[in-house]
Amino acid sequence: MASSDETIFDLPPYIRVFKDGRVERLHSSPYVPPSLNDPETGVSWKDVPISSKVSARIYLPKISDQQENEEKLPIFVYFHGAGFCLESAFRSFFHTFIKHFVSEAKAIGVSVEYRLAPEHPLPAAYEDCWEALQWVASHVRLDNSSLKRSMDKDPWIINYGDFDRLYLGGDSPGGNIVHNVLLRAGKEKLNGGVKILGAIQYYPYFLIRTSSKQSDYMENDYRCYWKLAYPNAPGGTDNPMINPTVENAPDLAGYGCSRLLISMVADETRDITLLFIEALKKSGWKGQLDVADFEAEFFDLFQTQTEVGKNMIRRLTSFIK
Repeated sequence: MASSDETIFDLPPYIRVFKDGRVERLHSSPYVPPSLNDPETGVSWKDVPISSKVSARIYLPKISDQQENEEKLPIFVYFHGAGFCLESAFRSFFHTFIKHFVSEAKAIGVSVEYRLAPEHPLPAAYEDCWEALQWVASHVRLDNSSLKRSMDKDPWIINYGDFDRLYLGGDSPGGNIVHNVLLRAGKEKLNGGVKILGAIQYYPYFLIRTSSKQSDYMENDYRCYWKLAYPNAPGGTDNPMINPTVENAPDLAGYGCSRLLISMVADETRDITLLFIEALKKSGWKGQLDVADFEAEFFDLFQTQTEVGKNMIRRLTSFIK
């Protein structure tokens, strides 16, 4: 009989999966509780259930008395990264970033808490994020009287959300989720006929074959996360959800948004992102493409107290203003 401590996946210092099904997440940032009027940014945030499987943290930037009666705010729906299997919308790593992003952009933030692999293998996260987006869209054309009839609606989104300026965003696997949600939005309607105006893919997670050096890198940590998150993926690492350049991948011309910002950083994944950008351009997609090529590392974006991090956030938020 196998030992209860026998592992089938071990990627220190992040996650360990045992043969008996147990999962140890070895490193997670601290949980941050809901709060109103953050002393640093003036941003307020709260956690709301969307369904029995999905929830979200909603952010509202500081609203002046004058702004109460002015135009509404962009809506920014965010899907966090961390390998499809780590972290949370409620933990400090992504929470701190979104808090500063919302403050700088003057936008409503909806950071989706989707189910994690390996307990909930893909496509669970894709389905959860689509459900969350549909929930956000369901608020269109509602007013405060709707809150009395429907307890699952949120007053911040109703009172302040501008559905003509709906944006998606995600980093790494979150950027991959954005990709798959955009393809679905190109085929299926959102509630109320809402359209996605734009999307940000920061360091999007794809597995596209490039040089031998790149392949060696992908064979290790980068590729392992996909195998952990979607062990039964048809085609394995050549599944269209992770490799949008394979022959049977959906047509990128069907992306369901009008504007797209793709950002790269200075590491081994840059060549992969460039190949994706090339494929998108060749597809005939009619939207506006913007590329941010950061001379920085992935984690610099989340160092919100540094000048590098602040400048990166300014660059990304300028896209949705």
